[in-house]
Amino acid sequence: MEKDRSISENPAGSGMVEVRTSGLTGAGDQDCKLAIIPVRVKSSKGQRAVKTYAFLDPGSTASFCTVDLMDKLGLPGRKTRIILRTMGQEKVVDSCVASHLEVAGLDSDVYCEITKLFVQQTMPVDRSNIPGQRDLEKWPPLKYVCLPEIDANVELLIGINVPRALEPLEVIRSTDGGPYAVKTVLGWTVNGPLGGCDDSPGCQSTVSINIISAVTLELWNKQFKTDFQENNQDELVGMSREDRKFLEMADRSAKLVDGHYSIALPLKDRNFSMPNNRIIAEQRVLNLKRRFVKEPSFHKDYVESMNNLIESGFAERVPDTDLERNDGKVWYIPHHGVYHPQKRKMRVVFDCGASFKEASLNSHLLQGPDLTSMLIGVLTRFRKEPIVLMSDIEAMFHQVRVPEEDADLL
Repeated sequence: MEKDRSISENPAGSGMVEVRTSGLTGAGDQDCKLAIIPVRVKSSKGQRAVKTYAFLDPGSTASFCTVDLMDKLGLPGRKTRIILRTMGQEKVVDSCVASHLEVAGLDSDVYCEITKLFVQQTMPVDRSNIPGQRDLEKWPPLKYVCLPEIDANVELLIGINVPRALEPLEVIRSTDGGPYAVKTVLGWTVNGPLGGCDDSPGCQSTVSINIISAVTLELWNKQFKTDFQENNQDELVGMSREDRKFLEMADRSAKLVDGHYSIALPLKDRNFSMPNNRIIAEQRVLNLKRRFVKEPSFHKDYVESMNNLIESGFAERVPDTDLERNDGKVWYIPHHGVYHPQKRKMRVVFDCGASFKEASLNSHLLQGPDLTSMLIGVLTRFRKEPIVLMSDIEAMFHQVRVPEEDADLL
């Protein structure tokens, strides 16, 4: 029997965990905004990043995410039951505890790790509580604050247990009863009345205090392990529906052409239209050009590396007749060069995650299953045969080709 969302029955530990969290109850003016900011989140054990909104709540001693965000990132979880106590009621609900989530600002590669967070169906805030750039027009002190907007819901609440994410780096104080802004490692947040909240008699945002006790299942878990010992070592994560779809698409499209395998790009939907991101790619090239002028050796190594890709048949020059193609089936991939830390050999890295107008090549592709060998499996196989064989395929990722109809996306 498969387990949904890779949730195990093992508890995080024993004892009772008390969490205090604050949130709007519904009373209040919609012009009073909260510290909600767009961020990128990913699992510390994966590379796929998802854009969402995060509520920075210093009144909460724990962090929370939604079930949808947990599914998108494939986070493993441990089942638990929590007691929710509010002003008017108390109820016990099923939940789970996730871990090892990393969060960063939209334009930052500096990630803050959330080592432990609870999973809920929804957050106590929604998009109506998110401040926008237009809201700041009537407040001159905040005119230099940038509030990016994304097409996402509030799926993450970061509490004081992640102090690095909430620590103020810069503060713009409020004036005339208006909002104030705080710069954090995740970006700028704006709090307070943005539409003259003080003049409205109905603006009374109330805060509810929920006491959440995580009831662990350690005793039950020990009993189950005693009765079903054959499952003690089975901690492999099953494949998701997207993983199975990826493998089916690869099986259908795989062909051996001139000694190389050709596989179609694992697009989530073939009926797509990409925005023309040529301007972004050209800007990155101009940045490269400036570095070429400053570092002739870098320029020489870069040209040599690109020529090797073309001469090896891994890349080809775009025909002049296709340079102006703009039918939504073309994507320009920015690239940059990195050196091997020991060999000092140049390698050109193609940035498939670069986004333009909320779109990127990676966002349209299925990620596929994680095929990395587990260390315990590698060590165990050493005992199967008398001889150990190890091999390496030169430029392995470039050896797999794509059909002609997908080539212009690369």
